Formats: sequence, structure tokens, C-alpha cells
Amino acid sequence: MNRRYLLMGACALAGATALPALAQDDISKKLINEPGAWNIYGAAQTNKQVKDANVQGGQAMEIKIAGTGGNPWDAAAESQITGKISKGDKIVVAVWTRSKTADNLPANLNMRLQVSSPPYASFGEKAISVGPDWQMQTLEFTATEDHASKTSALTIHLNTGKQTIYLGPAFILNMGQA
Repeated sequence: MNRRYLLMGACALAGATALPALAQDDISKKLINEPGAWNIYGAAQTNKQVKDANVQGGQAMEIKIAGTGGNPWDAAAESQITGKISKGDKIVVAVWTRSKTADNLPANLNMRLQVSSPPYASFGEKAISVGPDWQMQTLEFTATEDHASKTSALTIHLNTGKQTIYLGPAFILNMGQA
């Protein structure tokens, strides 16, 4: 991802959180994922990359959800965590999202950090309401256990109704010991 877009996202994230050290640090050193790398899966969806000048970076994933029932995780988007997390680390997640629904109501989704193997245990989770305009969704928490690199991921459960979800870049930052 272009460094300029990364720094723009970091500035937006700094405004969305109460972390004074962000302004003084090189925020890219705290990234523990690849912001534009989404893995979309599940039989209840189709997806493609689209251009969108209104989201940071100018590109997004468009995911169409059939809305035929099942579990919320039957269609999901995942961004692998490529860095390690230690117990006591402050983790900050920021994801650009928007939705399109037939009734123009927000899509209700679940955003979580989870282990990437069964039983896919969550270690940070938040319900999010995604409307028609681009908005940054955030999740902040302090890790209660260690996670080695490439053993966990940010996952967004998408199968909550017939809808189209747009995902811009996701930033997962390890701010160090809280």
C-alpha cells in the first residue's frame, strides 16, 4: 500500500483515538497487518475489487451477500495479523466500511480479532453498524494473552442479511505495552 495513504489513515486514526504518542511516532512501524489485503470467503457471497475515490487508497472490496440465512460467519472478510501480539499490548484496529441495503438501513456486522485455527477463539470483538457513507470503524483493547505472528486475524462476519458491503483498508496497530 502506498505510504502516503498509510500515513493519511494513521492521521485519521489518531483523530479517532485518544493516543497522544501517535503524533510523535512513525505509525507504520506499529502496523501488524497489510492494510489492503483482504481474504473474502464463504458460499453466501461474491466479491470483487472496485475503484472508489471516496475511500482512503482509492480502492475497496465490494462484497455482495445473498442474504439466504445461515450463520453470520458463513461469509466473512479477513485480514491476517502478520506481527506478534504480547500480553499487555494495546491493540488498535481501524477499518473503512460502508454498506448498501435495499431498505437503506445500516448493516449490522461483527468485527473481531480471532485465532486463525479451530475453534477460532475471539480475543477482541465489537458489533458494528455500517451505513451508506464511508466511515472508520474502530476497536481498541489490551491483549490478555500472547499471539505469534500469522496465527490470528481481523475477521468481519458479513452474512447478516441481503446487502452489499464495501471494505476499504484495515489498519491493525500494536501500540506496545499499555
